[in-house]
Amino acid sequence: MPTWTEILSTDKSSLSDIAQRYGVHPLALEDCEHRDQRPKLDDYETHQLLVWFIFANDHIYEIQILIFPDRLIVVPHEPPPQLTTWHDYLRISDQHKDVWHLLYQGLDRATDTTWAEIKKLMNQVDEFEQDLFKGEMNPQGILLVKKQLNEIDASIGHLASVTKQVVNLCKPTGDLIWKFRDLHDHCERLSRSIELYRAQIVTAIELCWGMQANRTNRQIKRLTLLASISVPLTFWSSFWGMNFEFIPYAKPDLFFFALGIMGVSVIVTFWLLVRKGYWAD
Repeated sequence: MPTWTEILSTDKSSLSDIAQRYGVHPLALEDCEHRDQRPKLDDYETHQLLVWFIFANDHIYEIQILIFPDRLIVVPHEPPPQLTTWHDYLRISDQHKDVWHLLYQGLDRATDTTWAEIKKLMNQVDEFEQDLFKGEMNPQGILLVKKQLNEIDASIGHLASVTKQVVNLCKPTGDLIWKFRDLHDHCERLSRSIELYRAQIVTAIELCWGMQANRTNRQIKRLTLLASISVPLTFWSSFWGMNFEFIPYAKPDLFFFALGIMGVSVIVTFWLLVRKGYWAD
């Protein structure tokens, strides 16, 4: 019956002992000790190295898995967000036909955990769009979600291709055929969902800036209309002051006549703006 052995990559001595005991390839051991790997499956004939990623508790976890015919040696770089081991966090059972059934359960549980966390990010995108039309938007928050999705896509977005490599390696039979097919479909759904919501975020951000620009345009429009009303007043005050021998203020009749012309000009200008539809918001 296959076994699950778990060692943190920071435990150098235990990892070195395991590597000597089971003949782990030096390149595989080096990958286990260093993080920031890409999702991949390396075949070293007697064993394989699988690099997998889990998104849990708003954090991306990188896990290296050494696959032997009778055991899995799991080398995470960090403990899980809850409990002490990934074996307990993923609720791995100890009853399996072979190592590939054990591997499938671990990968399937990890993928389910990732999907549940990504749905939380999707809900944030939907909430942003709702707040956008309520006028309670926070572009900084959605930009952080976009950055996080980019980081997720760089790792988790490539798990579907790695699953295909696992299938080509183990050549599943019986129930493993549809189990790994289901795992591949889940990874594909993760990848497509990430792409979909990244595109939705871009659209939402463009809509946000468009609404901001629209509000700015309305403010500029109001200021322009007010300036249009004041133009006749500026014109007549300059006209009376520079083109007549007697300034209207010198005679009451001319004064009230000038005020009347200025008032009529303002009313006519306002009426023309309303008739043309410029005053409508």
